[in-house]
Amino acid sequence: MVSTSASLQSQVTSVWQKYMQDQSRDRAARFWKTDNYWLALLRDILVALLVVAVIISLVYAYTGFTTPLVAVESGSMEPHINIGDVVLIRGLNKVPVVTYAQGEATNYQSFGNYGDVIVYRPDGDTHATPIIHRAMYWVNAGDRLPNNQIAANAGYITKGDNNPQVDQPSLFGGMPPVEPVKPEWIIGVAQQPAIPWIGNLRLALPSVILVPSQYCERQSFASIHAFHLSAPAWQL
Repeated sequence: MVSTSASLQSQVTSVWQKYMQDQSRDRAARFWKTDNYWLALLRDILVALLVVAVIISLVYAYTGFTTPLVAVESGSMEPHINIGDVVLIRGLNKVPVVTYAQGEATNYQSFGNYGDVIVYRPDGDTHATPIIHRAMYWVNAGDRLPNNQIAANAGYITKGDNNPQVDQPSLFGGMPPVEPVKPEWIIGVAQQPAIPWIGNLRLALPSVILVPSQYCERQSFASIHAFHLSAPAWQL
């Protein structure tokens, strides 16, 4: 008797579940085919949100960022990266940094020269405008810098392709000196090709200039702004 009752209850449950599934499929089909204005508007909004979510997910999976575009505002990487160019960057969790020295040895080039171009915060300062320059080679703490000073920490020596000198320690006039770039100071590795002109739209918007203008005029470095039309200029 108990076994028969349990079997009957199981059958009823199975029928009920199938009925609910059929009802759900029917409601879903009517929702996607509806001619009701408000339901159709809701449907279109949901589809748009889904598409955006998929795109953001793919971008994040590839770059490690949800907003990986930066607009270049200075000419120290010319002629390979120009003012107003937009560059896509990838995080160090996605790609390693290949220096000029390593690239020369393996014939690896990026943006018209050996090695990778990186975006970094000088001395790790989160308030300073990030810089986009080429990683030239790696030094260890205590090694001699190009001007014969001693490196305070291990990191990358960087240089703008259009600059006569490396950044360490001469960037910003060398007072205070800029130290070799630690990996944790690197925002990302620039990916070629650069997209021309689009960045001028971003650079035309009002923004806070965090670096003295005389250094910009000398084109001693290529600072960047994140390509946001509604966010703070440098925020990624």
